[in-house]
Amino acid sequence: MEQWMNHTDRIRRETDLPIVYMKTSQTEAEQIVLEQEQKGWELVARAEDNEMVSLVFIESASWHPSARALLALFFSPKPPKSEVPLTSQVSAWLLSISTGSHLLPPPSRLEQLWAWREKRAVFLIERCRPDSKLEWSSLQPLLHDFFKGENPSLTFIPLGSLYYLLLVPLSMLGNQCDPEEHLEWASGLHDLIATERMEHVRLTVALPISTPLSLEKSFRQLLTLSQALTQFCPRVMVAGSWQYPLEQWAISLPADTARQIAKSLQASITASALNEEQIETLETLFRCQLNISDTARQLFLHRNTLLYRLDKLTEQTGLDPRQFSHAVLLKQLLLFR
Repeated sequence: MEQWMNHTDRIRRETDLPIVYMKTSQTEAEQIVLEQEQKGWELVARAEDNEMVSLVFIESASWHPSARALLALFFSPKPPKSEVPLTSQVSAWLLSISTGSHLLPPPSRLEQLWAWREKRAVFLIERCRPDSKLEWSSLQPLLHDFFKGENPSLTFIPLGSLYYLLLVPLSMLGNQCDPEEHLEWASGLHDLIATERMEHVRLTVALPISTPLSLEKSFRQLLTLSQALTQFCPRVMVAGSWQYPLEQWAISLPADTARQIAKSLQASITASALNEEQIETLETLFRCQLNISDTARQLFLHRNTLLYRLDKLTEQTGLDPRQFSHAVLLKQLLLFR
């Protein structure tokens, strides 16, 4: 849309009115519109050409109605809201949840326009490298193949540059409702993207949902899980929304409350700072549900070596991580350290 860009430059040059032209990909368009509207700019024209979208914004407060009326001579008018594709409306709605500001309501008549005949699993793909050049649209053929061919019920929802939501009917997962089975699918998706696209992503999955309006709750759960993993378990790349409940609780606390808990723990556990070896040992022990044999295997240690480490840690802290009540305190010490 080079003509639109020329018109925009000429109007701005000759009238000194605030107007701007932007060209972006379809995956980024909704986020840009949301950001510009938050700054007081109004979208007055939009056109799509293959994978690209042309956008024209004006600063509404600076434009007289008579000047606005002349814009129709240069640009196609903004399409009515009803003409915006439903997936784009859902994308804008969920994106507003992820940004935490200017929260949008769900699309009008969402459940009537997007009727589901079966439950769907919710997978969230999160980009972990800020310098990644991956286009979300390039994953669609790969994911279609992964789920056994083209299927119109497989839904892709881009959420800016950071997240990509994937909704999969349970029939495409063998009608499996077991959470562990869904974790296996998430692990397979993660390995596929890492192998075929060489991309560092995190895959999280929520329990299946029955209706489109349930998306908000599931998406919020996955966002909380993502934040908890980023803060406390950055090496975990595949997880379910039902996992890491203590980490999710900790990340949801107000900052003042978290600081008070940290001070209380420091006062009750009189020990010098844990070293990296002790932290790794405790994290592995908790991940293995306090099972000594599994922890030793995960750490590539002899069982007696692990027991020696735990005895030394007990001497240092006064807490034995093999006892559940002591393990809870040590787990909180790691979270709020």
